[in-house]
Amino acid sequence: MLTMSNGSVEVVQCVYTGPRPSFMFPESTHQTYTVLGVEAGSFEYEIADRQGRAAFGDLVFCPPGELFRRQALEDITFHVIYFHYAPDGPEASAQLPVGKVAIRDTARLLSTYTYLRKLQRRFGRMVSTQNTVVPLLLDLLFLSEMEREFAVMGKDSSDPLMQLAAGYMHRHLYEDMSMKRIAGKLGIGQSQLTRRFCAAYGETPVEYVARLRLEEVKRLLLETNETLDAIAGRCGFENGSYLSRVFSAKIGIAPSLFRHHYRI
Repeated sequence: MLTMSNGSVEVVQCVYTGPRPSFMFPESTHQTYTVLGVEAGSFEYEIADRQGRAAFGDLVFCPPGELFRRQALEDITFHVIYFHYAPDGPEASAQLPVGKVAIRDTARLLSTYTYLRKLQRRFGRMVSTQNTVVPLLLDLLFLSEMEREFAVMGKDSSDPLMQLAAGYMHRHLYEDMSMKRIAGKLGIGQSQLTRRFCAAYGETPVEYVARLRLEEVKRLLLETNETLDAIAGRCGFENGSYLSRVFSAKIGIAPSLFRHHYRI
């Protein structure tokens, strides 16, 4: 069991699955807390008096003993973690959310999902190595708490349509990407997409995609021996020369020097 600022958490089980057309069980009740995070697709949920629709960028929390109803609206890929939470005092008992929390820092959320997927590949579909999963769960709880703080401060700028846009970008991150096509899928104009996305995420869609691609480039530079041309092909850049120019301009250092200085 690891501690957080207002209590302690213990992971019971962690599952990653999908894509699949539906949930195996349309409803369930557990004696643990449940948090479900969607990587792709969407679903409707009902927990106590909370109901709504969740997609990429949303975390859905269900407390112990509550009936969790859900119905997939399309093929869905998701993570679910079952965990115990022990508050440190009476004031902490209401700290965990119930229902949906929309996470704006989807880059960090995606990073956490990536590590959860790696655990699934290493240990199998059901991961119960709590010492490994707990830090990732704590990160999800931290992101949720930050969103609630923003809401209290009157800075809640979540935009469901822009969450769909971000989800599409993540699913097609390394493919040819047209903002005009994304805007068309959402039924809005390209300029409106740019304006609303910037309001929700603090950067334009093009900047958002470039930043996520460069994060993957940095990872591959440090963790593999692949050539720059090979990395460019994997990360959505035309070729190694173009990637080198973009990387140097955005990161402030050439890819070869980045690999040399920061590789361990």
